[in-house]
Amino acid sequence: MKPILFALLGAVLLTSQPALAKDSDYTGGRISLSATGKVDAVPDLATLSAGVITEGKTAKAALASNRTRMIGVFRALKAAGIKDRDMQTSGLNVSPVYAPYTSNQPRNEPRITGYRTSNQVSAIVRDLEGLGAAIDALVDSGANTIGGISFGLENPEAGLDQARRNAMKNLMAKARLYANAGNFRIGDIISMSESSGYRPQPKVAYARSMAMDSAPSPIAAGEVTSSITINATFEIEQ
Repeated sequence: MKPILFALLGAVLLTSQPALAKDSDYTGGRISLSATGKVDAVPDLATLSAGVITEGKTAKAALASNRTRMIGVFRALKAAGIKDRDMQTSGLNVSPVYAPYTSNQPRNEPRITGYRTSNQVSAIVRDLEGLGAAIDALVDSGANTIGGISFGLENPEAGLDQARRNAMKNLMAKARLYANAGNFRIGDIISMSESSGYRPQPKVAYARSMAMDSAPSPIAAGEVTSSITINATFEIEQ
């Protein structure tokens, strides 16, 4: 049992070591490391999706009914202070509605009973304090679908730059740790690359309490996380 245990332990140690590579022109070797830096920030904008689904006996009737209610939706968005540049139609669909299949109905002859129209708009809300009231106004104006809310930052680059500083600080600290533990010196950086991440909060579903119609729907913005991972290869000297 002991030889097997030692062999397994050796395999674990080998796979957990940082990548080392010898170079024919450089006798000291190289070490490749990676580190991540993160920054959390309070969001300053939200993106929401709202729309109207209507049905009618004909495609024209379904579309006309939808058009009337969507005009109210756009008016509600503008009344909430949302600019035209922050509104965009994200989906418009007109499709037939089929009757449920019955056993005495030929399978190749589906029966159309009407038509359904769906119209969705995405909007950027920059006044988060009025977000709950804006959603309530959308529903009151005729919107019957709220797709969800996602939070973000007007200028995510500022957070990403700070995440880069944090990642570089963590990278150099890790390099010094390996150098001290391995009794070698860290040399110049041979190559370096980064990958970025921007993680908004999960989408928040809309819910309105019938017992609190006089108060705006409560919305929690939470935080968004910006992250940067740096991969670098250093020269090392024994």
